[in-house]
Amino acid sequence: WILGRSREAMRVAAMLLAARAAALAPRLPSMARSATRSTVRMDAATPEQFARIDLRVGTIVDAFNHPESEKLIVEEIDLGEPDGPRQIVSGLQDFYKASELVGKKVLVVANLPTAKLGGMPSAGMVLCGSADEKAKVEVLEPPAACEDGEPAYLEGVDADLATPNQVKKKKLWAPVAAELKLVGGVATFDGKPIETSEGTCSCASITDGPIS
Repeated sequence: WILGRSREAMRVAAMLLAARAAALAPRLPSMARSATRSTVRMDAATPEQFARIDLRVGTIVDAFNHPESEKLIVEEIDLGEPDGPRQIVSGLQDFYKASELVGKKVLVVANLPTAKLGGMPSAGMVLCGSADEKAKVEVLEPPAACEDGEPAYLEGVDADLATPNQVKKKKLWAPVAAELKLVGGVATFDGKPIETSEGTCSCASITDGPIS
């Protein structure tokens, strides 16, 4: 009797497993398609996508600590624009005194949508290199002889610049940013040096690490 009950239980368990497998089977193709879509979304950015991002040389002409934040510095950056300097807010208080930034040449992502950081408008991003999991951060500096407003680029790569709205809607910046790194003291995209009219960009002392 006990043996019969055991066999019956095994038979029921087998039937349940078969039914569960049958219910799962129709989902497998859609799961595979979903995985494929995810892989496509995570593909690395191309040089042409990089070229759609407006990287420009600028000079920080003024900077002050955000009045309501212990992390943020508000910078006024001359990008050679007729409307005057742009206001950009950066999380740099842990790494610089505001006065130390004044006069520095920097590389700015100039076609990001304007956002509010700590309640203050920020019309772009100052690129920085980092090391030791961001325990050390330095602004990325173009050569001092560069003109304010001039572009930074990959040699031999060209594309139409995206508008800020396109950058936002098409999510262009994140995959490009993921490929930005300091390699041997030189700012690169996917291993290719980022150029200006006067040469490559670098940090004061960080030679290798991510750029963000």
